[in-house]
Amino acid sequence: MTPFPWHLPALEQLLAARERLPHALLVHGPAGIGKVQFARSLAAAVLCESSQGADACGSCPSCHWLSQGNHPDYREILPEAAAEDDEGDGDAETAKADKAKSLVIKIDQIRAVADFIALSTHRAGHRVLLLHPAEALQPAGANALLKTLEEPPPRTLIAMVSDRPSRLLPTLLSRCRKLALGRPPRAAALAWLREQGVDQPEAALDAAGGAPLLARDLAEPKEAELRRRLVAELARPGGADALALAGAIDRTTIERAIWWMQTWVHDLVRARLSGDVRHHAEHAAAIRARARGASLGALLDLDRELIEARRLAAHPLNTRLLTEHLLMAYNRAASGQSR
Repeated sequence: MTPFPWHLPALEQLLAARERLPHALLVHGPAGIGKVQFARSLAAAVLCESSQGADACGSCPSCHWLSQGNHPDYREILPEAAAEDDEGDGDAETAKADKAKSLVIKIDQIRAVADFIALSTHRAGHRVLLLHPAEALQPAGANALLKTLEEPPPRTLIAMVSDRPSRLLPTLLSRCRKLALGRPPRAAALAWLREQGVDQPEAALDAAGGAPLLARDLAEPKEAELRRRLVAELARPGGADALALAGAIDRTTIERAIWWMQTWVHDLVRARLSGDVRHHAEHAAAIRARARGASLGALLDLDRELIEARRLAAHPLNTRLLTEHLLMAYNRAASGQSR
């Protein structure tokens, strides 16, 4: 697993003290920057039998098993409905919801690795458990994991990845070393996006708030169409057609739709306060026009409501009613009406 170039310094610093690695590590930072791949690269280097630096050798038995997905000293836990992807990143920015599968990490998944943690390693080296996104842990699962974190066996690394560590139990946070990863420099992110063949990488990176993996995903046709349709409604001088648009949003797209609304509201607030636009630069004129008549207080209230709605989006809900409610709240805020 090759780390992204912008993560090499942090990975090298961590592995420089290979024999003093923490037993529990919480990797956190913005969504879409490659945190899961960072953790997988760390696991590969820790498990590698020949590695001396940040890269696994790729040729030893350990590297071979890991590449085949059957390393006896490595386990990865994620929600059933989370697709395998390069980022995973907690929101697992590209994960697709499967209605028949769970969107949370259950206690049974934690219990299932009890023997893996307790027994001796197969190769007399480290064992690694990777869990992401950590905020998907149900309370019972988090409490079950606490028992392992309190008294881990020697040479055990439990790596957790989170976009929103504030959602984790304080007792869980207190038992982990925190490693914050930030967005890469813009030049490095754009260079990577061009290598990936992303069209209009500057606009994609702006829309993603500087997160390159999210920018790559947002450039996919289905994602781009969702953004185009939603932004077109939000930019309308007369307000969004809440009833019509709500019918086009379903359980698989509701979280992304809420995220787009958040970025649009953030731009409205920025435009109102400083005239600056960050996420939707190509719609700057429409944003500034809408911001002039918007209620700043109502926009801030709406932003808080969007944060809560996104938190609940992974759970069963009436998607249409939620979308209609949020869009009508947006229309009121954008037209200068108080709540």
